[in-house]
Order: sequence, then C-alpha cells, then structure tokens
Amino acid sequence: MGAQDDGETRREFVFGERPDEDTEAETETGTSAWDLRVDEAMVELGGLGTSGRPVDYVQHGRAVVSARHSLNEDWDLRLGARLDVQAQQGGDYPRTTRARADYDENFLRYRGDRTRITVGTQRILWGRVDEIPPTDRLSTKDLTRFGLDPYGERRRANPAIRAEFFEGPWHADLVFLPIFRPAELPDRDSLWHPVDRNRGRLLGLPQDPALAPLIEQATLDDDVSGNGGAGVRLGRSGRGADFAVTIQRARHSQPYYRFDADTRQAILTGQPAGDPTLEAVHPRTWVVGGDTAFATGAWTWRAEAAWLSDVPVTRADDLRQTTVEGVDWVIGAEGFPGDGDFRMTTQLAGQHLLNAGDMLDAQESYFLTGELESPFAGHNWRARMRYSVGLNRRDIYLNPELAWIAREPMEFYIGLHWLDGAEGTAGGFYRDNRMLVTGWRGQF
Repeated sequence: MGAQDDGETRREFVFGERPDEDTEAETETGTSAWDLRVDEAMVELGGLGTSGRPVDYVQHGRAVVSARHSLNEDWDLRLGARLDVQAQQGGDYPRTTRARADYDENFLRYRGDRTRITVGTQRILWGRVDEIPPTDRLSTKDLTRFGLDPYGERRRANPAIRAEFFEGPWHADLVFLPIFRPAELPDRDSLWHPVDRNRGRLLGLPQDPALAPLIEQATLDDDVSGNGGAGVRLGRSGRGADFAVTIQRARHSQPYYRFDADTRQAILTGQPAGDPTLEAVHPRTWVVGGDTAFATGAWTWRAEAAWLSDVPVTRADDLRQTTVEGVDWVIGAEGFPGDGDFRMTTQLAGQHLLNAGDMLDAQESYFLTGELESPFAGHNWRARMRYSVGLNRRDIYLNPELAWIAREPMEFYIGLHWLDGAEGTAGGFYRDNRMLVTGWRGQF
C-alpha cells in the first residue's frame, strides 16, 4: 500500500500494481474532449476567542480549477489555476486583505506501455505516511494557514521534469526541479506568518525580550535563486507489503530565518542595529530514506524514515546559523475498528538533530498525530477529529469538526482549531490563534 502522486490533488492508497489515471470521455474521433473541473472550492469564516488574540475575525476562500485534454493515445495536457483570498480584521494586528492568483498543475504528459514522462508544474508527493512524511522533500509547502488544512492541501505545484518507469511490481520515479520554489507564505502582517513582527517572535525559537525589538523592525531578505534539486524513488508493490527507497538532493522549501552578519554583530557587541535584517535560508540537503506498508486484517501499517545531511539550526552562544545532520521517522496504522464506518489513523513520529551541541532549536521532538472520522445519521453527517500532540514537550493542535454531507460533493461544516504549547513550539507560537470556524467546501 502506498501514497501515490498521479498528477491529481488527492493522495491514493492502493495495493498491487499502480492503476492508470481516470481517462476522459472519448469523442467519435478517438480523442477526448476538454474535461473541465472545479477540483476544490471553499469559503470559511473564523472568529478568534482568546483574550490575547491578535485579530478578531478571519476569512478565507480558495478555488482550484483545471482543464484536461487527451491529445491522442499517448499524450495528455492539463491546465490548472487557483485563487486564494485571505482577510483579517480587529485586534492588535494590522487589518489585511489579500487576493492572490497562482498556477496549479500545468503539464504535458506522455504515456508509454511502461513509461510516463511529465513536464510542467506538478505536485511531487513522495512518502507513505500522513501529515509529516520524512521523505517528502521535493514538494513546496503551503504555509499560508500554517497547518489548518489537511496534509494534501498544504502543498503547491512547482516546476518539474518527471520520468516514471514501470516493470511488473516495480516503479522507478525520477524528478528534477529546474527552478526552486520556496514555501508559499501568508501576508507579512498575517497572524500565520512565521516571523511575528508585531510581537517580535520567530517560529521554532524561544521568545527573547532582548531580540524582540530587532525582529519587529527587521527587513526580510529571501534568496530563492537556483534549482530545487532532484531525486529518485524506487518502489515495489505486492507480496503482502509495499516498500520504496529514495535518494534526494533537495532544498528546504520552508524558510529558516537568521540575522544577517551586521545585525548579529550588533547584538553580540551590544551596539544599535541600524537596519536589522532577517535572511531566509533554504539549505540544500541530502535525503536518504525509505518507507513501507502492509496490511493485517482491517488494519494497514506504515513506516517511513529519512536521514538528512543539512538541517538548519541556530547556535546559542553567538546566534550563528549552521546546519547539522538529522533523522526523522514515523510509524502508524489506519483501520476501521469494529468493522464499521468509524475510521482511525494514528501515528508516532520523531525528529532528531544529531550531534547538535548547544543550539536554540529543539534537539529532539516526539509527536502523536492522527485522525478520527465517522459518518452518522444515515451518512448525512460526519464527525471528524484531527490531532497532533507533542510527547516530550507540550505542543498541541486539535481540530474537531462536524459536517453536513447529505449534498456531496458539497458540505457545510463547523469546527474548532485549538493550539497550545510550550515556549519554542508551534503550538506555543500560535496559541492565541485559537478559533471557531464555519464554512462550505465542494468540488464539481
């Protein structure tokens, strides 16, 4: 069983040989007509409820549309675009409204008997586990709403050249990213930005009152030149278990912020920093990893791990940014307890920095993540809970949701995003962003 990327926005879990994509309706001439779809549409309203909330209300809208066309038996064309609208008002943070158009998946694909070549913007979703797959290093993260959306919706398409080869149960996947696309970030004054200049904080590092004024005034500088790297993934399915191994030379799409040399020197010497600057770095790293999955009864078990050569960190003594080796791993299970409609996914994850020394960053983190889901009332309603809980440090995210699904593929929902955590964790950084939301989503 494996999480496969077939050029669509969803992740599929299948045993055995990989099925082909859905083919479009053919015309009398033997070629297909344009297949137009709204792959995703949603509108959401949220109200924040903590006493220290940065804003009072947020709004979010998203639409992803695509057009597919089969040129002949061997060639397919896909065009895609998306629009995101975000707004916030009230509270201490600035009022913002941003509408941004973006490309989605746009590619030309060749299909042979045992070959598939894809050129264009694509989502490369490698890995087998949910939420934090260690070998998913070639995709571009979508951080415009932190982690409020499910995993598959938190990735953007990036320019890629992809070649896939199939031989019986074997699948070889080669990818080259000619242009580096960094993570998509929210508006600079958004409550979800990883640099909180309203309160002088950086996501992932403990809050320091001495550094807060510099962060509030800092200019952000992001170097995104060069290519995004490359990788190969070799997998095999069948014989009771699926497995894959991968080697990648990739860049971290999520920015890691460091003070530039002049600002760092001013901090260390106690001199005023005339024009403080935070540089966003995206180190290149070697990734060596693998994943596997097998089924026992009604349960599917998954495991995935990766070694990374260059994980960015900040030294505690002189605030210098450097890199160290790291290991990430996840083990988990998905099943239907009681053979009913109730579905349960649970995963244990670990992230480790090797020989890191005295760093401001957490040297090891353990999480329990997962999802509980069950339809009820004749499948007209669905209750769902997504969660992530830190085990060695308090770092909590809970997302209970109740949805009316009687008009699928449309649904109306109400939910809660609850965050909390210790200093230096994501839950602690965003704890004042707890909110009650209601919205609509669908696809056509």
